[in-house]
Amino acid sequence: MTPVKTLLSILSLFLVLGVMALAYPEDGIQIGDTTLRYPKLSQIFEKADTTSIENKAQVDPEEAFREMMEETKQKQFAAYSDSLKYYEDFFKEGRTRFDLPNDDLTWFDRFFRNLQQAKKDSSVVHVIHYGDSQLEEDRISSTIREDLQTEFGGNGPGLLPAVMHIPSMSTSQWNNGNMQRYIIFGHKEDQATHNRYGPLAQMGELSGSASIGVKKRESRKELFPHVGGYSTIRVLAGKRGKLKLTLTYERAITEQVGIHADGTPKFKTKIKKEIAEPPTVDSLTKLNVYTWKLPDTTSSIKISLSGRTEIYGVAVDGAYGVAVDNVAMRGSSGTIFHKIDNQLLAESYKALNAKLIIMEYGGNMVPSMSAKTLDWSKKLITRQIQAVQKANPDADILFIGPADMAKQVNGRWQTYPALKMTIKMLREVALENGLAYWDMHRVMGGEGSMIKWVRKAPPLGFTDHIHFTRRGAANMGDLFCSSLHMYYDYYQFRERHKLNETKLKDIRKYSKRKKVASANKGSNASGKSKR
Repeated sequence: MTPVKTLLSILSLFLVLGVMALAYPEDGIQIGDTTLRYPKLSQIFEKADTTSIENKAQVDPEEAFREMMEETKQKQFAAYSDSLKYYEDFFKEGRTRFDLPNDDLTWFDRFFRNLQQAKKDSSVVHVIHYGDSQLEEDRISSTIREDLQTEFGGNGPGLLPAVMHIPSMSTSQWNNGNMQRYIIFGHKEDQATHNRYGPLAQMGELSGSASIGVKKRESRKELFPHVGGYSTIRVLAGKRGKLKLTLTYERAITEQVGIHADGTPKFKTKIKKEIAEPPTVDSLTKLNVYTWKLPDTTSSIKISLSGRTEIYGVAVDGAYGVAVDNVAMRGSSGTIFHKIDNQLLAESYKALNAKLIIMEYGGNMVPSMSAKTLDWSKKLITRQIQAVQKANPDADILFIGPADMAKQVNGRWQTYPALKMTIKMLREVALENGLAYWDMHRVMGGEGSMIKWVRKAPPLGFTDHIHFTRRGAANMGDLFCSSLHMYYDYYQFRERHKLNETKLKDIRKYSKRKKVASANKGSNASGKSKR
């Protein structure tokens, strides 16, 4: 069949169907119980309903965009709300939480940024941990140091005194020669005739020749893997008089000494002593800073000194990262900072790049604390905090309150009655002055907890019911670090998702609405089941 004939056939068919549609009765043809119907032309060519399409076309594009954004935001809120609740529940109720001024959960942000920056620009950030005899032997500080250096990089024991009086359990230090130690927190005969003590609240007066040796304790290397590996050494010295310095360090050299029976090379490591290049000198108003940047890492150094001047400390650090300085003051309540030359203290903090200062005091106040001495003590502690803030306004300051401590009353051990009021006062002073506060008493378990720590096997507290054992101090350091990590995780959570305070408020509102809706749904379901 030709195309023309095919087209004529189709048109003829349509014509017949059209005639049938016109002629066919509207009510159809009844055959028994069945009615035959045929569609009308109006139904076949019925106009499509374009109302919904027109409505859709008339929707405001900006409104549609806002709806999509809102939908996306709600999905994000749903994803973030559980995490936010997890963090904020801990910050409100966690036993190891920090108390923060104005409940500002961003308080640690500046410190965390400084730690991250140290890795980027190969600098060293110092954390100075001041405290009383609870810190002796590098207790608590050593645990914090290892944790932070594992997370943010770093090596070495940090800032050490010119003359080490009480040995450290992580680092061996020795002295010989003409060096006299003076401390501001000791007996009158141990104090200098001036106030130039520096950041360790002590100094070594050099009058001739002397040596300072520093070495990692090999017997403790499994506990303190980062306390060795020094490569940045600095000496903080006075401007008065003259000083000559030489640094000798040990370097491990590995050489091939033969071949094993299986044909593989045989190596032997030997220790070689190297004399470092002369240090660079940064001269400030009241401080000279002598710095060595070693080409290799070492875990053993010797500094030879000659001249007449004051030595405020020796910083033994890695190439970059974090350093934690242990500054234990036996018998001190931390009421000495206002007595130290503030300009010297400021220059020392700047030279060390000190970005966090921890003040752990209060235990030595408790035995003599009373309602009569409370206000005076508060003013005295406030004065110390303000002296440190003046010397280092760029650093964050964290106060750690006293642990639980007990004494015998009628043959039974009981928590000191004045401990509670002392803690309350210290917390108030800290928060009023913009410091964070960590309640070691609460962390331990509150009243009577030291008695339990002493009875542990092995014991976590000494039988004096005041001091921690080494194990107890490490325990406390671990608890501190685990809490700090919660705040660092929260910081990373906000940074990762770019959550500012406005967004956080919106997420909290979303969580609240979700909680109310869930409660209402549960209530309705309960009502239906009763009916």
